[in-house]
Amino acid sequence: MKLQRPMLWSAALLMVAASTILTFAQSAATLPADVNPDSRARLPYIQRSSLSEADQKIFDVLPGRTPAGTLGGPLAFAAYNPGVAKALFDLHNAAVAPGPLNAHVRELAILVACRETNYSLEWNGHEATALRSGVEQKVIDIVRQNGPLTGVNEADAAVIRFGRQLYTDRKVDSATFAKIVELYGQRGAMDMVAVMNTYAVSGFFGIAVNEQAAVGKTSLEKK
Repeated sequence: MKLQRPMLWSAALLMVAASTILTFAQSAATLPADVNPDSRARLPYIQRSSLSEADQKIFDVLPGRTPAGTLGGPLAFAAYNPGVAKALFDLHNAAVAPGPLNAHVRELAILVACRETNYSLEWNGHEATALRSGVEQKVIDIVRQNGPLTGVNEADAAVIRFGRQLYTDRKVDSATFAKIVELYGQRGAMDMVAVMNTYAVSGFFGIAVNEQAAVGKTSLEKK
């Protein structure tokens, strides 16, 4: 038995390695021809070493840095212009700072913006946070599926309707805006625009480079 144990371990390791290779191969095979297999987008991740000294200083304060010296995450492609990425990071920090919108409302607004821009990366990052913040699973499912707002409470329905009108209709009607102001105040209404837009802008970068969801993660169907 003792002599067989190393052989069993070797066989197990070979099976794991084969499974990993197969998974990678299947993943790569499903990617569009112009998509980089590492970034899963039309552009590779930016390399810190390729930047000027001034831009490296900006790179060093952005989230998503890896030990290999690349930048992933929501600012990965905005960072081709590091100043733009830093401006978006600052916008994000200002938009989600404590104010009239509680965590429940912010997280729902983020999911709406991600859904409206097909932004799978941040959807996958925020769905669990939205649940922890009190957004019901049935509401999250309605947002994901672009479903009717039947049965959704008034406050959540107002946020979803507001985002859909902003990004799909490109026109917010008087009743929808009035309800948002009634529920969240004038500043709250504008904070909601800021929260949605900070995620939508990254979503638009994702659209441009055809960013694909990570293997095993939710991929939002195109609207």
